[in-house]
Amino acid sequence: MTYKIDINKKEVKRKSDQVKSTIADMKKFKTVALLDLRKLPDALLQSLRQKIREKGGKVMVLKKPVISRVLAANPKLAARVSECDKPMALILTNQTPFELNSFFKQHRKKRAAKIGDIAMSDIVIPEGETDLPPGPALSELKAGGVNVQIKAGKIIVSKESIIAKSGEKLTVLKVKALQSLGIQPFEMMASLVFGFDGEYIYSKSILDLGETVNADMAASFAQAMNLSLNISYPTGQNINHLLGDAVKQAMNVSLNANVYSSSSIERLLSSAMRQGTALGKLG
Repeated sequence: MTYKIDINKKEVKRKSDQVKSTIADMKKFKTVALLDLRKLPDALLQSLRQKIREKGGKVMVLKKPVISRVLAANPKLAARVSECDKPMALILTNQTPFELNSFFKQHRKKRAAKIGDIAMSDIVIPEGETDLPPGPALSELKAGGVNVQIKAGKIIVSKESIIAKSGEKLTVLKVKALQSLGIQPFEMMASLVFGFDGEYIYSKSILDLGETVNADMAASFAQAMNLSLNISYPTGQNINHLLGDAVKQAMNVSLNANVYSSSSIERLLSSAMRQGTALGKLG
């Protein structure tokens, strides 16, 4: 028995129209990106959505079948259809994929710790005063691993305390201690699956690399320039430096050896006149 989809059904037609309109919209923007909606709070999503809309872009939360068909319609994006097996949003923007990724990092938000969270790095409580009065909080902080004591009617952290090491799971006591101190050690951030600029697909790892690539390239260029100058290896970038040094060295040799040339004659004559004047004064 063969089952055929009734394209006249209201829901089927709605999805079909949505696919067509989204494919048409994609042609109006320079960048198409896929946003992972897992663990992304709705409040943060709506805030980012508004900011992207203000920049002339779109954030479209679509059903898996719709996104799959939209990506499949583009030969270069068809291979990424398998990545739509989780909640996703499609972003259309004129920002480059690198600019979009940087935008998300600039709009991350802190959040409080939850029981079972894994510390991404050491969670450290610095030494210093708190606004907490003596009371139950003192016991909670001690139970959570914070070095505290009472001083001048307030609870103080008497010594820098590591609440959790990197990779450690947070317990109830550690979470309570962090909440008492008002510390939010985790961050919420929108995470791109990939960005597509019409020619190339950039994965998350490549987009993150883009933040340091300019600095890394500048440092590499400086190191290569220094090496080429030190070994006197001529290139298009260092030839002016090398020729300038060569001229200075040749001038020094001609002056020290009293070798006359069109470049050194004036300085040699000036030197001879100074020497003659000095000898004249001695006589």
